[in-house]
Amino acid sequence: MIGQSIQKWDALDKATGAFLYPSDLRPEHCVHLKVLRAGRAHARILEIDIHVAQKAPGVLRVLTYADIPGINSFGLIAPDQPVLCHDRVRFAGDAVALVVAESEHEAQEACQLIRVEYEDLPAILEPQQALAPDAPQIGQNGNLCHEVNLGFGDVDAALAASAHVVRLTYSTGRQEHAFLEPEAGVAYRDNKQRIAIICGGQNPFADQKQIAAILGIPVEQVYVSHPPMGGAFGGKEDLNVQAHLALAVQATGRPAKYVYEREESIGYSVKRHRFEVDVEVGCDATGKLMGFRANLLADTGAYMTLGPAVLVLAAEHASGPYRFQASGIHGQVVHTNTGNASAFRGFGNPQVILGIEQAMDELAAKCGLNPIDFREQNLLRGGDRAGAGHIVRHDVTLPRLIAAARKGPLLSKLSVESSEPDRDGKLRATGFAFVWQGFGLGSGAEPGSSVTLRRDENGHFWLNCSSADLGEGNLSAFQQIAASGLGCDAHDIRLDIGTTDNTNSWSTNASRSVVVTGNAVAQAAKQLAIRIAAGENGALKETAHYAPIFPEKLTLGAPHIGYAYGIQAVRIALDTATANVTVEEVETWLDAGTVINPDGVTGQIEGGLAQGLGFALSEDLVQCEGRVLNNRFSSYILPTIRDVPTNVRVHLINHPDASNPLGARGIAEVGLTPAAAAIANALARCVGHRFTHFPIKPEAILPVMEEVLS
Repeated sequence: MIGQSIQKWDALDKATGAFLYPSDLRPEHCVHLKVLRAGRAHARILEIDIHVAQKAPGVLRVLTYADIPGINSFGLIAPDQPVLCHDRVRFAGDAVALVVAESEHEAQEACQLIRVEYEDLPAILEPQQALAPDAPQIGQNGNLCHEVNLGFGDVDAALAASAHVVRLTYSTGRQEHAFLEPEAGVAYRDNKQRIAIICGGQNPFADQKQIAAILGIPVEQVYVSHPPMGGAFGGKEDLNVQAHLALAVQATGRPAKYVYEREESIGYSVKRHRFEVDVEVGCDATGKLMGFRANLLADTGAYMTLGPAVLVLAAEHASGPYRFQASGIHGQVVHTNTGNASAFRGFGNPQVILGIEQAMDELAAKCGLNPIDFREQNLLRGGDRAGAGHIVRHDVTLPRLIAAARKGPLLSKLSVESSEPDRDGKLRATGFAFVWQGFGLGSGAEPGSSVTLRRDENGHFWLNCSSADLGEGNLSAFQQIAASGLGCDAHDIRLDIGTTDNTNSWSTNASRSVVVTGNAVAQAAKQLAIRIAAGENGALKETAHYAPIFPEKLTLGAPHIGYAYGIQAVRIALDTATANVTVEEVETWLDAGTVINPDGVTGQIEGGLAQGLGFALSEDLVQCEGRVLNNRFSSYILPTIRDVPTNVRVHLINHPDASNPLGARGIAEVGLTPAAAAIANALARCVGHRFTHFPIKPEAILPVMEEVLS
């Protein structure tokens, strides 16, 4: 079964509309919630008056911080974000009060009757401001959330000895996850009298722990289920509706439902971290890389969320899959009053690959070398020290991808492209980028996964694990892995998944599911198959745990146990009248290790590409005084089907990864990560200019293009 493309386990129900998502659930006699948001960037709360709202039609309860029985805070790394603010608000989306009513409309009307008296405080709206000596302090421990220093050798000497040095300074924007289904869920008392929360999320056990602390009850009295949802991309790792739903059930004794409106989701939910990046890269006269230096400044917003982890991964990957004589990577992530940032597909790598991959093209040009040849001669090999300072333990498989990519229609014609507009008045050019992306949670952070496989008394096989299915097909891959070990069809493996009553397989994130949880599934299947082969009858059960073994640790979360490698090439058309960029053709070459489901891998690359196009060319949240102005899909410009080229080719060139028994690599992020860098390189070939802010919009391109064509 491994290596075959099969129909996803839930495909038919989703295609026919029979599938129920969290937002479709509606318990009988449920109450509805609305949250009163601060609506301002930074302020002291002087008074909260709920008396009028409490008497409004249909209102059952209006809850404030005083109604929280346990700890009034939550967070994945540190519990620093209040469930309901009591003394200060730190961004416009901070929750101040919670209305529980018989209907959504009545809850919304009552929200408008709550009177909050604020004293506005100075706000930090730019990350550089956060580091000023006189800056107002936002975080519990100041404005510097986390700092990291990685690298090796004397980078100053290496850069000084370089014949050519390229320096690039740029910034990236806030990107919205834009999942089809917004944050949504229901809650109720189950038949064990537990608070049961059914919602979109990525780790039910992490949710359970935080919710129990907020309610002030043992974790055993909280049940969390994450059924398949309409997308997440990292944006549902943090608590969203969960705590407010639980409070409503505890306060009223009735089931509750809460679905974010789209404006609420875009305006107040977590986003991709914006980065300010400064890189210097040097090589000798022959094109041998010498020194690499990077300074990274990331904005995690008002609360920590996963800011430190995003910064660490960005620092680890900033130097790319290349070999240097010395490197120095300094990173800081700071607090501002601009809204929370957290996990987003790529997890910091899309922001930093822009520096190294643009620099590779620039240095190759200075040396008079083909940009592919330049990269190839500087690739890391197994046993080399990466820029972050760790030893790369396994082969870097980019050379076999290069050999295939050179024969493709895009890169084979790279050196003979014309710099003149075509007959339709458009400038066309090809750009490409190499990518590496670590999979799993990294050294010191990866707990591993446990799963249970059982055969029931009727001879049916069941896979029991807490992994959520975000739509990417991980559970179908698990079915294939289990079936291969048990000698049955994939759809013979029934699923019992996604809850705190299941075996703890930890989180669905970080491109870890197929590698970490998948290896646990393979191990459990092997154990169960041995017992079946020995003739054991009746019901059988095997639980297995798999956790990768890390030979070294740079810092918490780095390095990763292994990497997925890829090359992405794009053909763009730049309209000389409108400065609009259209991506007309894309080729991606990927080493996905042992491929479980080829169609699943291809779909992940194609979907990631669409998000990468938005990150490169259009998607950026616009704020004024900390408030999001473009909080609708009519004003937040997502790529549509017309913006994604029909000519997208994905080539899988597979080499089993040595880091795990299955030989798998995590690939969910590789399609997105290099897209902006490839587009930036194509644009530079069109107009001879490097842009300093991403996304690169027509208003930035137009004056440059006019100068080129004049």
